Amino acid sequence: MKNFVLLPLLVCLTISCKNESSNKNDLHAEDKTVVFNGISESIKPGDNFFDHVNKTWYDEAVIAEDQVGVGSYRFLNIPQQELLQKILDEVSKGEHIKGSIEQQVGDFYASGMDTIGIDQRGSTPIVPILERIDAITDIPAMMQFVADQIKSGDYSLIAPYISPDQKNSAINILHFTQTGLGLPDRDYYFGDDPSVKKIQEAYKTYLTTIFKLIDEANADQRANTVYAIEKQLAKVHKTRVERRVIKENYHKLAVSDLDKTQGNLGWKIMLENLGADVDSVDVGQPAYYETLNALLTSIPLKDWKVFLKANSIGSHDDILSIPFRDAAFEYSKVLSGQSEQQARKLQMTRNVDQQIGFALGQLYVKRYFNEDAKKRALDLVNNFQKTLEKRIEQLD
Repeated sequence: MKNFVLLPLLVCLTISCKNESSNKNDLHAEDKTVVFNGISESIKPGDNFFDHVNKTWYDEAVIAEDQVGVGSYRFLNIPQQELLQKILDEVSKGEHIKGSIEQQVGDFYASGMDTIGIDQRGSTPIVPILERIDAITDIPAMMQFVADQIKSGDYSLIAPYISPDQKNSAINILHFTQTGLGLPDRDYYFGDDPSVKKIQEAYKTYLTTIFKLIDEANADQRANTVYAIEKQLAKVHKTRVERRVIKENYHKLAVSDLDKTQGNLGWKIMLENLGADVDSVDVGQPAYYETLNALLTSIPLKDWKVFLKANSIGSHDDILSIPFRDAAFEYSKVLSGQSEQQARKLQMTRNVDQQIGFALGQLYVKRYFNEDAKKRALDLVNNFQKTLEKRIEQLD
């Protein structure tokens, strides 16, 4: 389904980029033969079809220092990023009517490009959040903080989202999934091969560094506290393979029952804090929330506050000063293999696209996606839908 959703977007992007290009490179004018420059003629397809088709590319492709991979996205995504960046450079420098899309998008981008101002502020922007954590006096107050932060996009111990009910796709319901980890997956906490150990140590170093940057004493000890909590949560996380079994990751439960059995989480109040007026929710991985409910009282509150500080900084490190951004990158490059940070312009182009992409999209369409391109895209997509419809109707 995801591929079908993305298809119209890719069509639009491709057509808008190729509006003025010809097809002369696609076909020989005389014989109409398709050109395959990447085919390895020295390798017979019957001997090794993969190498016959891909070896030339495989041997010659180079991953850019600021990228984590190379592939077809390079020909679609990167050129589009350059077009978006051009728009952002222009609207951020111009004068616009207050409240206009140009003003909002331009100011958002400019604020992120003001690296001098960002670096001068250091950790100041995150201080109000850290002070709220320091002011937490009990578990209910802690869970209220967790819920409040979710409303601003900062997820820590609980992870709600809205999507169709798996047993009644006509309605949307509230789902809760396992979360709470700083490493990408539960298996990273338990692997003992050298590559995984290296990632574990890089993550612990990152945690230590961010605590030093906010002048917390015993930074190493605090990093170990965070890691230990995450490892306890990781123990009850379902594996990627286990999460593929859809029926075993669907548990629609009454909020009243959850409130009785998991009193520390305080489901009723937590949902009220989230602004969710529901009487049932789907808890994808119940073991996680059962364990979390128990850990809320077995782990000292002071340790939970250390955990929440690390999570809060981690959610904002890319928009804080250089030391925070560098600390995050030193960890991520061990994880991803990316050896060089992307230019700030590219980072901010991505941030604008992620945060206010619909507004940026309007400016993109106005500039690059004219009516002729729109008609061609709609014709292609409509024909594609008709073909799918015909095939579906013929299924037994």
